[in-house]
Amino acid sequence: MTTRLLAGQVFKVGGLPDITYNPRTQLGLEEMVQDYLDERHRILSISGPTKTGKTVLVRRVLRDLEAVRVSGGDIKSAADLWINVGDDLGLQTVYESSRQYTDTETRTVTGELQVPAIGKASRAGQESVATAMADKTGRSRPIEVAARRALRESLTPLVIDDFHYIPVEVQTEIVRSLKDLVFDGLPVIVIAVPHRAYDVIRVEREMTGRVQQMKIDFWSQDELRGIASKGFTALNVIDESAVIGERLARECFASPHLMQDFCLQSVKQSGIRERQESPTLLQEPLWDSFFQERSTAASKTAFDMLARGPRQRTDRKPRRLKNGMVVDIYGAVLMAIGRTGPLTSISYETLRAAMRDIAGEEAPRGQEIARILDEMSKIARDQIDGEPVVDYDTKLTTLHISDPYFAFFLRWRAASELAERTTVQTMFPESEAKTSNQAVQISPAQRIPEPRRAKSIPTSKFKGIGNRRRKGRR
Repeated sequence: MTTRLLAGQVFKVGGLPDITYNPRTQLGLEEMVQDYLDERHRILSISGPTKTGKTVLVRRVLRDLEAVRVSGGDIKSAADLWINVGDDLGLQTVYESSRQYTDTETRTVTGELQVPAIGKASRAGQESVATAMADKTGRSRPIEVAARRALRESLTPLVIDDFHYIPVEVQTEIVRSLKDLVFDGLPVIVIAVPHRAYDVIRVEREMTGRVQQMKIDFWSQDELRGIASKGFTALNVIDESAVIGERLARECFASPHLMQDFCLQSVKQSGIRERQESPTLLQEPLWDSFFQERSTAASKTAFDMLARGPRQRTDRKPRRLKNGMVVDIYGAVLMAIGRTGPLTSISYETLRAAMRDIAGEEAPRGQEIARILDEMSKIARDQIDGEPVVDYDTKLTTLHISDPYFAFFLRWRAASELAERTTVQTMFPESEAKTSNQAVQISPAQRIPEPRRAKSIPTSKFKGIGNRRRKGRR
């Protein structure tokens, strides 16, 4: 009986792909990880944007090895690390021993008995007395002691994914406790996002020279198209002139995770859910509706929380954008981010330029933009589950969009979401007044702007503009 090959087995969204796995041979990534496992005596820090295949790469290389895998999101203290390691290795921290013995004593009794008319008779008998005794002793040892000893003896690779989720003070304690184990040859691999790649060194200066950095870059269009090509071939479907794979690769923000998702949805939309018996032509979707439908479930919760801002709002001033939409400063900043493409790393000057492009004279001041970016970063870090979707580096004045799903949402859904918000506020001003002193107004004939493709805006073009003040700006 022939086994069915399902579309979900070909395009594995969020899992470890097999058929569509791309080792990116030209970059030698698997060889780098294997070389580290052979050489050891350092910590390997693998960094790269979220959903670009870091975890998949490590799991692929270690697939034939036993390894201890820990998620940084589960680590709130150093003790949490050792508990996870102990559970993974099946360690026992309480030991009991018991002792039991039995002592048996046998006695023989003899005697004579005078029986009338018969004479004397003898009698003999035996009796046994058994004594049983038992004792039990127990001892326990800390889980850290047990886990460290087990790792030192087995040298089982330790992988800490999402290392950047761990609080900084806990990172310090963990790195210090691993230092001697690494010296003894324990392979330790930590996985983090790019701007947190040097956390291992930052929290423990003595690790300088003992950390090997490995960077995972965004995927190229050709690498992403390879996912579509392998998967479509496995399902026996034809992508004529590779039109569908090409378009999907352009829209997935260089993320193989998002590419797997797009490919799966594209074949399902054509009614294909398993390998076809004969070559079948894949139907090209209606692209705008296809991407808008995909974006409805992508990062909407994060977007809603960022658009709402903190509970204590200090700026409820409505701002009318050039396209007629009316938003507050949080909505304006999100629109400006989307205006950049969005880019995954946006300089402060690039974002200000985008803000002027969409808001004109209504654009907020530079210091207001910086304050909102900082507030959004706090919300993303403290209130949104998972990796922060945005992170503003105040030292480098750069905004990082770490989640391609959030970037995709900004491109395809942000404008319509903000329009729906302002429409509801206009239709129900009384309910809005309960939570806000000023209801935001919107024109019924408002035009929703079309998503724009990402492009770099030369910051030199806007040099000096930031210091100017225009009339009417507040």
